[in-house]
Amino acid sequence: MNKLHITLLLLIAPLWGMSQSKRPQVLVYGYGADAYAAAIQSAMSNLNTVWVVNGDKMMPELTSDMIAVTSNANLDAGVWASLLARTLRHDKPGDSLSSVAKRRINPRIVQNILDSVIKANQNLTIVEQGQLRSVKKSGKDWQVELADRSRFKVRAVVDASVDAYLYQLAKGNTDSITTRTTIADNYFQVGAYEGLSRTGVVVGDLGGRSFTLPLASLIPPDNSNLYLTHRLPAVQRLLSGTADDIPLLMHVGQAVGAAAAYTAFFKTTSDKLDSRNVQGELLQYGARLIPFGDVPIEDPHFAAVQRVGATGMLLGRMEGDGRLYFDADKPVTASEIKPVSNQLFSRSQIWFVDHADIDTLTLADLFSYIKFVGQRGNELEGQVQKNWKRRFQLEGEYDENMLATRRLVTVLLDAYCKPFDVKIGLDGAIQR
Repeated sequence: MNKLHITLLLLIAPLWGMSQSKRPQVLVYGYGADAYAAAIQSAMSNLNTVWVVNGDKMMPELTSDMIAVTSNANLDAGVWASLLARTLRHDKPGDSLSSVAKRRINPRIVQNILDSVIKANQNLTIVEQGQLRSVKKSGKDWQVELADRSRFKVRAVVDASVDAYLYQLAKGNTDSITTRTTIADNYFQVGAYEGLSRTGVVVGDLGGRSFTLPLASLIPPDNSNLYLTHRLPAVQRLLSGTADDIPLLMHVGQAVGAAAAYTAFFKTTSDKLDSRNVQGELLQYGARLIPFGDVPIEDPHFAAVQRVGATGMLLGRMEGDGRLYFDADKPVTASEIKPVSNQLFSRSQIWFVDHADIDTLTLADLFSYIKFVGQRGNELEGQVQKNWKRRFQLEGEYDENMLATRRLVTVLLDAYCKPFDVKIGLDGAIQR
């Protein structure tokens, strides 16, 4: 593990790496795949999580009958991809593993995995066949009482039930269900990218067309910390009522679980969510932010591609088949990265003015940009050359005259300029 990675982990660990107390902090209600993913993500984020299972079985869609899933080709990620890998007795997920695993999902194997995951997670408490009695606000917390009179006082609640029963008890009816951002009717047809995609946290496909759902389409419009999964308007329009819904629901559950965990950990409210913080937490557990179908999760540069892709600096190519491609080996032009780079970095505009004659970038040009914008010294070239294969895992021989590909630009900008660290609002607007 390189020193930079260790430093980043040390910076992140104090924030999400320690459970605050044994008192429950997040409560998840529901029995399906989305409830499982939400509860697991919250617990993995080291929040004491209570999962109230309001049914006879956990994840019956995966633990009842032998099934096959055909959706989300090369887009499976996070908790879902991890589960698929484990059905084939692999510890690390991969796109090829997911493809094979989805052809035949054995319910007994899934049940064994489920039992093992729950047993191993000390931050997760299961309440089987739990029935709600009341749900009400208590100061800044939610007080949830079950039919057996047991009570839980938590900072955030996730209603992952099919009928949004917890929401009904809290709000009166489901007519008021809405989110901070409403997805427009043409959102899934507008092309490869638009501003809200910067906050993407859930990838999927609709009729084969790739998309990412922005964080604001999954969170409450207010400061209630009352989250939903299954009954979210953006999710409802995508469901087919078949096993092909499972990847989407898993991804939604994991994203909502991360958002709920954030508000509980930082003792804040859903209207103050930090998009980049939530996205970063999801990436820690293998989620996808942008649906690049040609960069598998086992790719050594997967996380860097996801981070830089989420800035909009390097857009994907949407093909006629509706799939989004990153084209890692394609050379990068100055005009391609200039618009968003100038928004992200104040010094970027000066560099492009001083280098107006540059068209296609070379590695030397990239070094020049990084040293000026990232304020790096002349030792940069030597560092990159030394770590070309070992740390950066780049192929081919180091040559400063070589054309800078999208992969090369992504890896070095991610390492030395950190465009993903620039704050964005829930509307996708860059804030610096």
